[in-house]
Amino acid sequence: MVQSQNVGEVARYASEQLNGSSRYQAMGGAFGALGGDLSSISNNPAGSSVFAFNEAGATIGVQSLSTDSNYLGGFSNAEKSSFDISQAGFVLVLANSSSKWDKIAFGFNTQTVNNFDKNLFSKGTNFNRGLEDYFLQNASGISFNTFDFNNNPDDEYSFLGSRFGYATQQAYMGLYTYAITYDDVNDIYIADGLANEGIDQTHEYNTSGKHQLYTLNFSGRYMKQLSLGFNLNIYAIDYAAYKTTSDNYLDEASSLSQVFFQQDLNTFGTGVSFQFGAIFKATDMLRFGANYTSPIYYELEDEYSEGLVTNYIDSTGASQRAAIYPNIVNLNGPYKIKTAGKIQGSAALVLGKQGLLSVDYGKKTYGASSVTLPYAADSNALNNEINDVLEDATYLRIGGEGRIGDLSLRAGFWQEGSPYKNKEIIDDFNGYSLGLGVRFGSGSLDLAYTKSTQKYTHQLYYTGLTDSASINENMGQLVLTYNIRF
Repeated sequence: MVQSQNVGEVARYASEQLNGSSRYQAMGGAFGALGGDLSSISNNPAGSSVFAFNEAGATIGVQSLSTDSNYLGGFSNAEKSSFDISQAGFVLVLANSSSKWDKIAFGFNTQTVNNFDKNLFSKGTNFNRGLEDYFLQNASGISFNTFDFNNNPDDEYSFLGSRFGYATQQAYMGLYTYAITYDDVNDIYIADGLANEGIDQTHEYNTSGKHQLYTLNFSGRYMKQLSLGFNLNIYAIDYAAYKTTSDNYLDEASSLSQVFFQQDLNTFGTGVSFQFGAIFKATDMLRFGANYTSPIYYELEDEYSEGLVTNYIDSTGASQRAAIYPNIVNLNGPYKIKTAGKIQGSAALVLGKQGLLSVDYGKKTYGASSVTLPYAADSNALNNEINDVLEDATYLRIGGEGRIGDLSLRAGFWQEGSPYKNKEIIDDFNGYSLGLGVRFGSGSLDLAYTKSTQKYTHQLYYTGLTDSASINENMGQLVLTYNIRF
């Protein structure tokens, strides 16, 4: 089972950054009882029938991400910026004053769920373990007779992957480059590196791509008071990760002097979910909203490649270099993931043309997530781990808007609870936002700035070299939206 298929992947594709139109972001995404914004359709499908006119719009934005890392007492920083067309959509409104269903609306909206552009850099001195321990752990339980070192390395690597799987490939790479060796007398694998003086470790984990949502919407309003809506949501995932670790042994007596390991992963696929929602106008000032989002059902595939380089001292005392970069792209999948569904309740206080206050509160059922892999044993093992590690989580969004003629001033706050039982793995996600907008004729221009923070740990590998870096992530986003009524 490749390392992409893990609990972290399930949580990654169920989590949501605050994205969408500038007005939506400026008010913290608290639109469940409001509607009337193109991004609000993806929050509560009943929101499209709140529109008084046909409307179309799009959003562009710049995201800046800074990650501070503490790895074994070593402090590092990495930054990355990206530009994105993060939202676009339209709503068509059909009014019929002679019917109790006085309005119906059709809508389409696409927006970024998650922007995966991130650089993470960690550096520290490890006195306990190195990359050799990763390969040693993968080799555990595998007979040395499994490997044919007279075979072409590409062919052997490909054969081992198709016949025995990921761990056997890792063991082969470690043995081929002398990152680990085999003791034929005692029939055991050995890690010859010495960490008494420490191992300077440098680790990079750079990701790119996006998680995009496409929403097809229909809603209707009954007697100018109750709006009901339905969404069909289609998701597209394009995720790329480039991961490297470099070990530099400080102990001159170590037979290993340097180890460099590189992995490239690409994950892509689609998912689908549906939503039902309602907005009830209790009075001219007070509105309530409720909606349900089904779990998202994904079908994904992985492509990954890797390479390993070592510098070592051979039995004669001479320095040697060994490398293996298989000209092979490994394929995994298709496999299926069911991520969290959610339920949400909302309330809003509308103060005429002066402004409004709004709040959303919801729950995501991370604990009900599951995977279906090609082999039942792998599925059962990972699903048991999901049950042990993840739990349901709540989220809160609060937003406000004040209006002075055609000018609007906005602010918001949001908090998304961590899906992990152990909050040291990933802590709660917190953010605030500010924005303004101006309306002119049939058009409007809106600007928003969001700032969010999150703390989490990044584990280098899932076996062997299992040390973790403590990460403090700060993200800022500036977005601009233009909407036009027609």
